[in-house]
Amino acid sequence: MATLDKNDDQLRIDSNKAELIDNQTAEFTGPLQLTYRDTLLTAPMARVSKIDQSMFADGGISYYSSALKVSSSSFSAQLAENKVTMRDAEYRFISQAGRGYANEMSASDQGVVLNQATFSTCPEGDNGWALAADKISINAEDGWGEAWGSVVKIKDIPVLYLPYMTYPVNDKRKTGVLFPKIGSSQKLGLDVEVPYYLNLADNYDATLTPRYMSQRGTQLKSEFRYLTSQHQGSLYLEYLNKDQDKAADFGKRYLSHISHLADFNDRWRATVDFTDISDDSYLTELGSDINNQSDTQLYRQATLSYYGDYVRSDLQMQGFEILGNYNKAYAALPQLNLSSTKPLELGGGLQFLWLGQYAHFSNDSQLVKAADRLHLEPTVRLPYNTAALELLFEGSLLQTYYQQDLQLPSAVLDKSVQRSMPKLSMNGKLNFERDTSWFGANSLQTLEPQIQYLYIPYRDQRNIGLFDTARLQDDYYGLFRQNRYSGLDRINDTNQLTLGWTTRVYDQLDTERFRFSMGQILFLDEPKTEFEIAPGQPPAIAATESIFAAETLLHWQQRWFLNGGVQYDSETKRMVKSSVSLDYRADDKKIFQLNHRYSRDVSSNEIAQLGALGTMPIADKWQAVASYYRDINNHRMIEANVGFQYESCCWAIRLVARRQIETNLDLAIDNFAHPVKLDSGIALRFVLKGFGDSAGFDVSDMLSSGIFGYRRPYLLNN
Repeated sequence: MATLDKNDDQLRIDSNKAELIDNQTAEFTGPLQLTYRDTLLTAPMARVSKIDQSMFADGGISYYSSALKVSSSSFSAQLAENKVTMRDAEYRFISQAGRGYANEMSASDQGVVLNQATFSTCPEGDNGWALAADKISINAEDGWGEAWGSVVKIKDIPVLYLPYMTYPVNDKRKTGVLFPKIGSSQKLGLDVEVPYYLNLADNYDATLTPRYMSQRGTQLKSEFRYLTSQHQGSLYLEYLNKDQDKAADFGKRYLSHISHLADFNDRWRATVDFTDISDDSYLTELGSDINNQSDTQLYRQATLSYYGDYVRSDLQMQGFEILGNYNKAYAALPQLNLSSTKPLELGGGLQFLWLGQYAHFSNDSQLVKAADRLHLEPTVRLPYNTAALELLFEGSLLQTYYQQDLQLPSAVLDKSVQRSMPKLSMNGKLNFERDTSWFGANSLQTLEPQIQYLYIPYRDQRNIGLFDTARLQDDYYGLFRQNRYSGLDRINDTNQLTLGWTTRVYDQLDTERFRFSMGQILFLDEPKTEFEIAPGQPPAIAATESIFAAETLLHWQQRWFLNGGVQYDSETKRMVKSSVSLDYRADDKKIFQLNHRYSRDVSSNEIAQLGALGTMPIADKWQAVASYYRDINNHRMIEANVGFQYESCCWAIRLVARRQIETNLDLAIDNFAHPVKLDSGIALRFVLKGFGDSAGFDVSDMLSSGIFGYRRPYLLNN
């Protein structure tokens, strides 16, 4: 094939015979080859006119350019305008997916126009999908096409008529309608979403999505995204003017969300994450793209952070909105955290660190409607590290001041509280290694015994409200935590020794094949600090609860994982928590997981759940996904999903059916055995690749949807 150059304006013709007529027109016959700029034409005959700078060819025409390959019955060109017209044309794009047929086809620098044409991104011989239209205009530079009087066909079956539409033919963005989402459920009825994308600028865009729900009405969803050199984020709004399933005076329903990240420089950063809803039942009844429908609280925060050479600071505004008829949570407005970023060397190996915090809490529905808390914690430590030994001695002074605004006089709480507690700790860890064999392969095994001594004296803290404190989980790594509570309102007294050890096996590629950890807290004195649900109420967790914890990971082959953990109360000889999962993962399309979870105390209820999920190819281009979770104690299903997906090289379709327990926010949180209501639904999605989408579907979307979703075995923590 001749070399093509778009800057070469010379017209070159190679043929068997040439005839010049009146010195104005040249006729070429025999197999000929014509090159002009970046185009090549082969034909049985051609006629070139010098007068109007035109050319005509007839017979079996083959046309090539840098963007297009065409076979047609006739060819005409206006050379000065760089425009060609072909009839009975079968075409294929070179630089992007796309082929088809047109009664008449015109190509120029501005793009391609097809009359009475078809278009598809499927390969030759595959009729997966095609667009048939009266007229198609494709702008090669913009990467977008327009179609008039078009019919979308799947397997030669007409499925959709559109009088006008735009569509992408490459990855460039353009304003237009995106593919709809279709579903159905008992609580929503027919559920159809039709997104409309707005390409406003290179660094910001928006999507408007009308959502029709036959039992609820029409909702408008909108998303605005932006990106600059220092800022990125999104604004999201869902709005339903009137819910047809509610009383006339129920009011408007909405969800608003803002997410923002600002990197001002290498020292200053700001984040915002805020969600608001019109009513507590919004998520459970309407669902959302922002939150899961089973969420029972909304987290809100805004943070301004400074990363200095010596000081780290975080100025925060944070709080939770608890959904349902439960006590409101305190909001910290504001909270300032300060800490040293690196230790100050005192000499002799001693180091000095410090942290401080000021927080103002407010909650009009609680006995303490507002409180100010100031906490200071200087620490002196002595580290000693070698290749095989890690030692850390620490001494801290925990100084906390409270000023509590009581709505009513209290026999338990005080308006002003000063709490001072020393803390002493020693943590030691040994690291041993040896060569070993793992299933016949050379491997490395480690043994990592660890010991921690911790002393914190008792202080009566019942006169302090609970503002941001909760009981933390006692997994293996939690055994070495120095406080069993989050926040600062309760600091456990203890005189304890924690013993633990971990062993690991690594293969020759440093992949962890096996890990086992176990540990136990030994109380040298009986602790007194107990955790109450609210000040003055009986303790929810005994202070003397002593946990034995163990965790394991077994990765005995490339595809198989076994992950488990237990937390056992050695005082009462009862299981506290346990989880185990068996995973098979060949690739992203061959996954299976069987898991069991147990917790002795979730809001004073025992929880035991068994689950299974998996996905695998069932035929050429077909994929099946299923999941099932069951409440063992109450003998009922929690959630079940089954889905089928077909995906070829040019189109994909997915059908998913689900059935799950509806979250009932009006039900008492401790009444897990109460009869439940189940919701069933079905969802349908399809994609025409190269026609608004290029990647099709990700199987993990189906696995991660629902109440539980799939988690990789090495990320599975209960």
